Amino acid sequence: MKRIVCMLTAVMLSVSLLTACQSKEKETYFEENSKGEIVDSSLLEKIEQDAQPLNTHISGDFKQHTVSGGQTSNITLSDKYAYIFWFMGDMGYIKVDLQTGEAIPLCDVAGCTHDPNDFPDCINNRVLCNDTAVGDELWYNDSNKLIAIKDGKEEVIYENKYCTKLEKDALKDSSDQKYTIFYFIVDDNYVYIFGYAYVVQIDRNTMKAVKTIDLPTEAMLLDPFIYNGSIYFHNVMCEAFKTDIESGETTKLGDNMYCICVKNDTLYYCAISDIEDPSLYSADLDLKKPEKLIENCYGDFVIKDNKIFYHEYRITQPDEQNDIMWCYDLDSGERETVYDGFSEADCIVAADFSDRLFFIGDYVNPDDTSEQYDVIASVRSDGSDLWVKKF
Repeated sequence: MKRIVCMLTAVMLSVSLLTACQSKEKETYFEENSKGEIVDSSLLEKIEQDAQPLNTHISGDFKQHTVSGGQTSNITLSDKYAYIFWFMGDMGYIKVDLQTGEAIPLCDVAGCTHDPNDFPDCINNRVLCNDTAVGDELWYNDSNKLIAIKDGKEEVIYENKYCTKLEKDALKDSSDQKYTIFYFIVDDNYVYIFGYAYVVQIDRNTMKAVKTIDLPTEAMLLDPFIYNGSIYFHNVMCEAFKTDIESGETTKLGDNMYCICVKNDTLYYCAISDIEDPSLYSADLDLKKPEKLIENCYGDFVIKDNKIFYHEYRITQPDEQNDIMWCYDLDSGERETVYDGFSEADCIVAADFSDRLFFIGDYVNPDDTSEQYDVIASVRSDGSDLWVKKF
């Protein structure tokens, strides 16, 4: 029975490969032994991957994507899919079904080879800034516009007309860009859009601006994070700030800080004492009693269910062949390997409503560089149930 299922899967795979190539003349073969068993290891690996479900548990009401570890991961989670805006092999941009694990190309033409000059609107030829799943829509920003995609149709849902002197001065050679949206965050009731040095609070029901706050930073802000009525952010000079949304009051927290986030009334951040030795710290919300948790921590860490998922800063380990994904337990202080199959890890993403985290990276065989993969890996928030798909 197992051999029959395997053979059927292989036949279906070969048919899908024919479709992807858009050719009726091309044939796909697989090697069998005398017992009729497939011996092509790469095909067997592909069959095994395709048969491996994710079975993600979704909790609560899904309203918006809540990403950890920065706002520029190019991955976003809805309650049904992980949308991945990285080129995954020859599939281009994809979405992964959170239950079946099926990888589905976002371009509706199988094996997309759309030339950017001839097909500029093809999803694979576009860069969506801050792509964010919101309900059954996908939001992104383009210049000063916030745009929603639903059922393949796009709609401008907000157009920014605000800027500060910092934007005017910084973009004086391209004045049409002074209203550019650089980040946005969506929560249950509001949308927050950010320029170089301001935030606009927008009512989600009406999509009208409620409040505008100028942020007293002398340089462009980065990676804003909202927690319990306050915005935490740092600027390009790694100065960290906290702004109360109600009062608009901003407090400087410290220097040499970046990648700030807050969980359970605890502030987490990376500190740069030496550019080649960034460390991850925790502290209270006023940055008192800082404690070093992890040395050599790359900035795109994720905190979920009292565990920190991260990978190391590669400059300090140039001879390492694998970029290891680690899990650090905040209760025990112990760490363990989550996945060690990347040559280089690119990003980590999680959402409050999902029990799975996703890691994106690539693998190059050091002994045979022709063996290269784009890789997605996923584990549950306790570090278990590893799922891997290669492209």
